[in-house]
Amino acid sequence: MMSKNQPEINGAKSLLKKYNKLNLGCGNRPIENYLNADLYSEKSDIKIDFDKTPWPLPSNHFEYVYSYHVIEHLKDTQAVMDELWRICKPNARLHIILPHFSSIAMASPFHLKNFNSQSMQYFSIDDHPYDPNYGKANFKILKTRINWYGYDRQYINDRLHRKIIYYLSKPLDFLINLNRNFFERIWCYWVGGAFEVEWELEVVKKLQ
Repeated sequence: MMSKNQPEINGAKSLLKKYNKLNLGCGNRPIENYLNADLYSEKSDIKIDFDKTPWPLPSNHFEYVYSYHVIEHLKDTQAVMDELWRICKPNARLHIILPHFSSIAMASPFHLKNFNSQSMQYFSIDDHPYDPNYGKANFKILKTRINWYGYDRQYINDRLHRKIIYYLSKPLDFLINLNRNFFERIWCYWVGGAFEVEWELEVVKKLQ
C-alpha cells in the first residue's frame, strides 16, 4: 500500500506489478528484470529523488534490492535505510556497495558520506547492541567484504588492464578480509586504500 504522503508516478503501478526487484540508483547500468530507478538517468524505468522521503514506492513490496555506489550521494543515510526497510518484504535481501573511506573515489565532491566495513552495523540491532539503532530499520548482516579493486564487472571487462588488475588483486582481497578492522586501522593506506565495501543484508521485520 502506498503512503498518503507519497506522490504517484506515471506508470508506476504497472511496473510494480511486473517487478519485485529494485535497482536503486541505476545510472547508466540498468539491470534486466529489475525496476531501474534513478533521478537523472534516461535508462531508468522511473524517476525518483531518493533524497525526498517517503519514496513513491509501496511498503513490503520488494524481495531484492541492489545499489551500487549510490547511498554516499544521498543526504540522510538513516532516512534511506528506513525507506529501504519499509519498501522491502520481511526477509528480503539487499546488496549494497559503497566506496570505502580510503578509496580514491572519495575525492569526488559529490560523495557526502564516508563508510567503512562496520557502517551497516548501526542499522542492525543484533550486530550493534551497544549503540542504539537511530531509526526503525533493522537488518541482519549476512556478508561484509572489502574490495581493493572494483566490483563492477561491466567496468572491469571493458579494458584488458582492468581485468589483469582485478585478478591480481584477489590475494590482497583475501588478506584484507581476514581481519577488516586491522586493515582499516593499521595498513589500508600502505596499499593505496581499498576501492569499496559491500554488504548483503536481510530485512528483519514482522508484518503488522
